Order: sequence, then structure tokens, then C-alpha cells
Amino acid sequence: MLNPCDPGFVARLSGLVPEGMLSAPEPRHLEEPRGRWVGQAGVLARPRTTAEVAALVRACAEARVGVVPVSGGTGLVGGQIMTTGPAPVLLSLERMTALRGIWPQENAMVVEAGMVLADVQAHAAAAGRLFPLSLASEGSCRIGGNLASNAGGTAVLRYGNARDLCLGLEAVFPDGTVFGGLTRLRKDNAGYDLRHLMIGSEGTLGVITAASLKLFPQPAARVVALLAVPSPGAALELLELCGERAAGMVSGFELISRMGFDFLAETGFDLRAPWTPVPDWLVLVELELPAGLEP
Repeated sequence: MLNPCDPGFVARLSGLVPEGMLSAPEPRHLEEPRGRWVGQAGVLARPRTTAEVAALVRACAEARVGVVPVSGGTGLVGGQIMTTGPAPVLLSLERMTALRGIWPQENAMVVEAGMVLADVQAHAAAAGRLFPLSLASEGSCRIGGNLASNAGGTAVLRYGNARDLCLGLEAVFPDGTVFGGLTRLRKDNAGYDLRHLMIGSEGTLGVITAASLKLFPQPAARVVALLAVPSPGAALELLELCGERAAGMVSGFELISRMGFDFLAETGFDLRAPWTPVPDWLVLVELELPAGLEP
């Protein structure tokens, strides 16, 4: 049975954590982006270090007060919103945004979990490398949340989900213990892989505080084509053909129904369709080409 994060607990917690770490929750921490759900919380905690996260989680565990980790808050299913039960502590890592290290020769970097995904991409690009996870919300979502939800993105075909882009993790377990697993080693078969238990666990097994991420060479060129196909079955045949003719270079392949264009037209959206009339099915294909194969 959980206890609420009431004023008495907040007062006790204030004596255990650094000044300025606790504050009243803001609407952006309590609301789903479309405003469909509004949650509750007793206090918002914004630590700056893993040690501070551990101290907070340990105190909450001892008092049996719930902790809800929040990241960029871009999810649209309400998973980051607690609408019932005892008011929890909201834990945001938005102050933990450091780049701890980048090793282009190893194709690896270590970042803190509060770093915005677009900043992860930018740090990689500055070192001449690619971090390929890309989402519509990449300007506001955070890498810790991406890993906690095992985000997919647009380049899953070539690079996999967030799980496939992570070499190691640092995390705080529910009792406040710190798991230091920030390895950059690819060939690591030493025992249980707690990294893969944490990724996709949505914060239920602990709080990710930092991650070791895989990097890749920057492609020399990108080629994008929009193709009309007669059916989803034909799209699968096209995907097979792309895999045979451009093995390892297909980074994006999206099947698009005419329904989306019809919806935009019905809502009055100023739309310039690629064809008139719009075909029933379209495929958007993206290839990433290495040096020597540029068009």
C-alpha cells in the first residue's frame, strides 16, 4: 500500500536532498500534450546527478511513497499521467543533460538521460557520426524516455528500435541502488544483461540516468522516392526488391493510405497532393548511401 506525497513527507524530503531540487509541479508535467488527461503529484523533483536521484528514490522507498518518472512528456497514451491513487513524487531528469563522452573511433557516446533526442543527434553529427533514432517529437522527447519506452522511429528497418542502439545503461533501482552498466563494449557476454530488462520497462524497474549509445558513419547521401503501388501486397514485394537491390541501405519504408489525404482535405488543410487523384496506396522509400554510390 502506497502512502501519499503529502506536505509532511515533502518537508522531510527537503531535508534529504539539495536545495532547489523540489518544487511545485508545473502543468507541463501533469498534462497529456492534448490536454485529455490531467494527473496529480505532491511535488516535482529535478535532480542534477545520479547520486541525487538515488537519494530521492531511497527516501521514497523507505516511506512507501510512489515515484513517477517523467521525461519529455510527448506520449499520447497517458502513461506519464497518474490520475488516481495516492499523490506521487514526480521525478524529472530535465536537468541531467550532460554529454559525458564521445568516442568517434569506437562509434559510441555516453549521455545523461535528460538530454533531448535532437541534441543527442547534434552531438553525434558534430563528431562526424550518426545517431539514427529519429522521431516526430525529437525536439522535445528525451533519450531516457526513448529507452524506457523502447522507441522505434523512422529508421527501424536499418538500425532497429532504441534497444538496438544502446550499449549500456546507468540506472537507479527502486531501493535506491545505482546500477553502473555504462559499458561501450560490443562483445559483452558477462552474465545477465540488465540493460535489456530496463529498456522498454517504462520506469517500472528503475530510473535510467545515463546511456551508452551506438553511433554510425554519416551516409554520403540520402535518396528519397514516393511511389504509387496498387496494394499493400505490392508494397511488400517492393520492400523485398529494395532489400535485394540495395541491401543494408534501406533506412525508411512507409506505407501511406489515401485515407490520410482525404482526412486532410475534409479538415480544410491546405494540401498539395503529389498526384491528382491521389492513388489508394503510396510508399515512401529512403535509402542511405555510402561514399561512391552517391547519385
